[in-house]
Amino acid sequence: MKVLLLGSNGMLGQAVKKELRIAGHTVKETDRSNADYCFDLLNDEKLFQSVQETNPDVIINTAAAVSLEYCENHPGDAYCLNSRLPGVLADICREQGCYVVHISTDHFYYGDGRYLHSETDPVRLVNEYARTKYAGEIFAMTYPQTLVLRTNIVGFRCRGQQTFVEWALDEVQKKQQMTLFTDFYTSSIHTADFAKVLLDLMGNKITGIYNLGARTASSKKEFILKLSEQLLGFIPDYIEKSVRQLKGVPRGDSLGLDTERIEKAVGYRMPSLDDTIESLKKEYTERKLYNEL
Repeated sequence: MKVLLLGSNGMLGQAVKKELRIAGHTVKETDRSNADYCFDLLNDEKLFQSVQETNPDVIINTAAAVSLEYCENHPGDAYCLNSRLPGVLADICREQGCYVVHISTDHFYYGDGRYLHSETDPVRLVNEYARTKYAGEIFAMTYPQTLVLRTNIVGFRCRGQQTFVEWALDEVQKKQQMTLFTDFYTSSIHTADFAKVLLDLMGNKITGIYNLGARTASSKKEFILKLSEQLLGFIPDYIEKSVRQLKGVPRGDSLGLDTERIEKAVGYRMPSLDDTIESLKKEYTERKLYNEL
């Protein structure tokens, strides 16, 4: 297939691009720099031009404003990228007739612990990031040939601002006391595993809203301790705190995802926390080998 990938240099974009090329698909990249098409994705004319020129079978949108603080302080910018862009893309694809994959988020839930949320559970939108991403889902789904994926991804970018995993490993290696949250739950999936599932969904042209994450929910404390033990060989010194003690932007804290629907669609189970850590360890070892970390 011919694939146009929006946000190709981001953490997820890199993983998806790699997996697509391994599978033999033709990938054209869009980003602000170091891509086949370098432009601001809010430029409708250039976006339309890139779609016309590539004539893709599939468009994958991994671009988003993801900083909670930035979205809260710049709600107009967050709306343009997280909400308006998926709507514009839907209109373009309605004319072009291509299949669209839009990457959403899991930041829609609050206050119910490890509960695994289905795609139809009520949402609680407690900040501008969540509000703009939820609006983006609605706009994206105005085009019937669209797959929206709610997810919580973890992985490596090795450029620019550190990812959560890169930050956590860096903090652990400093061997200073860390603060670990016991009541912030996610169903985090490694970007490499996400990309493999995505290719199976694309192959069957699945449409609608699906959760794509680990099959269980784990706290940030549990995740970081397993990450540290498996990748670095030791447990850091730490204290426990509640995420409710954080000041600043309000945030969803119960982000577990029920993956039953997507497992039925692809015919296999999503990874567990241990699977996710093992997958991260594999990439970490490979990047260390090639001096990328």
